[in-house]
Amino acid sequence: MNILLLDVYPDVDYRISKDQNGGYGTANNYGKTIFTTLLKKLVNKSIDFPPLYSVQVLGELKSVNHVIEYAKIIPKNLDPYDFIIITSSIVCHETEIEAIKLLKKFNKTIFAIGPFVTSNPEKYIDAGAKVIRGEPEMFFHKFNLSKKEIDNLPNSIENLKVIDINDLADPGWEIIFKKYTPKHKFLGNEPAVNINASRGCPYSCFNYCVYPLQQGRKLRLKDPEKILNEIRNLKKKFGVINYIFRDPVFSIDRKHTIKLLNKIIEANLEIKICIETHLKNIDDELANYLKEAGVKLIYVGIESAVEGVRKDSKRHSEANDKQIEKINYLEKIGIKVKAMYILGLPTDSKESFSKTLDYAQKVNSSYAQFSVFTPYPGTPIYKDYKDKITTKKFEDFTQWQLVFDHPNFSKKDIDNIMSSAYRKYYLNPKWLIKYFKDKLFLK
Repeated sequence: MNILLLDVYPDVDYRISKDQNGGYGTANNYGKTIFTTLLKKLVNKSIDFPPLYSVQVLGELKSVNHVIEYAKIIPKNLDPYDFIIITSSIVCHETEIEAIKLLKKFNKTIFAIGPFVTSNPEKYIDAGAKVIRGEPEMFFHKFNLSKKEIDNLPNSIENLKVIDINDLADPGWEIIFKKYTPKHKFLGNEPAVNINASRGCPYSCFNYCVYPLQQGRKLRLKDPEKILNEIRNLKKKFGVINYIFRDPVFSIDRKHTIKLLNKIIEANLEIKICIETHLKNIDDELANYLKEAGVKLIYVGIESAVEGVRKDSKRHSEANDKQIEKINYLEKIGIKVKAMYILGLPTDSKESFSKTLDYAQKVNSSYAQFSVFTPYPGTPIYKDYKDKITTKKFEDFTQWQLVFDHPNFSKKDIDNIMSSAYRKYYLNPKWLIKYFKDKLFLK
């Protein structure tokens, strides 16, 4: 069959990623001040890669000899395609719905896939798509349905197939590279791809986190040898040096992580790696393994410096002093850290966030991210907020906008505090001295 995988985006001046935030997506709309506008432009030109679940679907279909194409814009000629797959997200939701409506005029069967449509299928179905709920690569694994069987599928398909992730095909990166070269310039200027070593997350922050909605809370591990082969093939075929591990929590299984890191070290691959993890999983021994394997950048969630604010949102973290100690060690051995903080958590206030910003400046990591607490439809916490939502557009759920009626903040408060936080952090003399020392190799 001839198949189109369509990955559409609105025309905006900031970076949108459908892969991050558990596949719901994020949109780096930091604000409209001079400083945040410059920051938006920097990030927009530095990072771009497709949702990993879509690349895995490309691989599954290619492995059984379907002809599959990838596009970000609807092609002028849709005649060659037997059916169309469209990626879903919260940050491009309205754009995706309009694309489905347009495609239906051409009498095409359309599948909508991804974590967001899994939890929020109604509007996609109403627009004319058949929704695949669950991990779409499982549905398309060894896909052999006829055109008639496809047409007769129900509008909501509860995917019950459970395939061991080690039995899935290699992701179809060669199809992506025909269209553009993915990048993550905070790792380096060479090609970059997203990859995973595990799926699923059992941590208690599932209360507001979207990662478990499609992947589940049960941890599933990919064979380190399979990962190593993926990396070798990508480096050989496309010169990929930079790898962004998209596991909900890289290093959640220490034994598996060390086995993988040892294989990468022994293979002497000379690659650069970015991971996201929890500081409670990191100690000096694991940090040194990460460094030797090529990890250059680690994302860690800190959320708030105030224990009561964290506890209320069911976020369990290391003590503040311990977090600083671990981040300092990682940076000392040459691993940059992006510490991530959240403004507007349920019991957050101007006073508590002021303490968080002071703490962030004390941490003084290479990068800091300040985002806005967002109750996502599909998460357990959403039921407490669905009647307080103040926007009619899902595309406003960017992680940098207040989308509900908060007891302690107005939308204007959030915008002003957010812009101020970025300016104060990155123009702080302590951070600037560290930045220029790093640039001049004067560590």
